[in-house]
Amino acid sequence: MMQAANLNATNRDIRLDPKSLPVRFSTPVQGPSRPVVASVVLDRERVVMKRPLAGIDATVACPLSAFRGVAVRMSVDPVTDEIRTVVELMHRDPAMSIPLVSREDLGDAEDIAADWQAWGKALGLPLLVVEGDGTIREALSKVGSVVVGEVKARRTVASLTKRRPRFLKRRKTGFNTEGGVLAGREIIARD
Repeated sequence: MMQAANLNATNRDIRLDPKSLPVRFSTPVQGPSRPVVASVVLDRERVVMKRPLAGIDATVACPLSAFRGVAVRMSVDPVTDEIRTVVELMHRDPAMSIPLVSREDLGDAEDIAADWQAWGKALGLPLLVVEGDGTIREALSKVGSVVVGEVKARRTVASLTKRRPRFLKRRKTGFNTEGGVLAGREIIARD
């Protein structure tokens, strides 16, 4: 199992690699009154979180289908007045949302966008954007002419379902006879 490496200068910066799943890391999550540190194990099917809850360590396991998607949020940090960008695995309950990438300096915005898209693809969840006022919207479902998302099968036209394929139309259909009656006279070769 891969341990998360914190390669950045501040303790609050985190960057996990979606290609090295499963990953185990510790991160601050929202508690009932204040943030608490939780130990998280994330793989392609579920999330297991160990966190203090009402004075005891609770272990919560939930499937990835319980999460809304992979969200990106930008906010101004009140301590340093820097722009903080967070890519998180968003749950309906804010206490269950898990940060995957957190950067204080925007740096190369393309890196954060690439991480956001890579996490969405690796986990098979939709990409979400959290606006400044807290509203959540899904990212663009169309990029150019390519539709991002699940590909639907083409519907077959009912009038064409009983037809023979084009390459079989040139061949004659066979006839099924019960006894296989042969007619004709016998030819015998004599010396």
